Amino acid sequence: MKGQGLALVAGFLVTTSGLALSEPKESPVIVDLHAHRGEIQAVLIQRTPLGSSVKSVLDFISKQLQEDKRMSPVTVEPVKDGSEPRAVKSVRAYLGQYYDHPEVVFLSAPLLMQKEVTAQWLFDSHDRLINVVVEKKNGIY
Repeated sequence: MKGQGLALVAGFLVTTSGLALSEPKESPVIVDLHAHRGEIQAVLIQRTPLGSSVKSVLDFISKQLQEDKRMSPVTVEPVKDGSEPRAVKSVRAYLGQYYDHPEVVFLSAPLLMQKEVTAQWLFDSHDRLINVVVEKKNGIY
């Protein structure tokens, strides 16, 4: 009987010491899609500061950023448009969508403005983060 009690106590100590040694988990980030692009950008830069590596940004997106998993996956690709001269690589993630204020067309048909929100992390030739760009694209339904 004493042996079972000691085994139980030993098992408890091993389990709790393992929990104490594990890394604290960061809370998930929930982006307010209705916020201005600059506000969303500030939240993302706070969690992925300039100078971060591609790997740390990908880890942040996969482990902390709550994105809509049903839509397009996270992509890593070369920068083609030249909007940021030092950028050579980008990571793009779909953040979600929302419907903007319905408008009335011709006084009878409702018009819904759908906004899709994406974030693009831009990296230099050393794979270090140099900027985060938030885009909101409009669709009419």
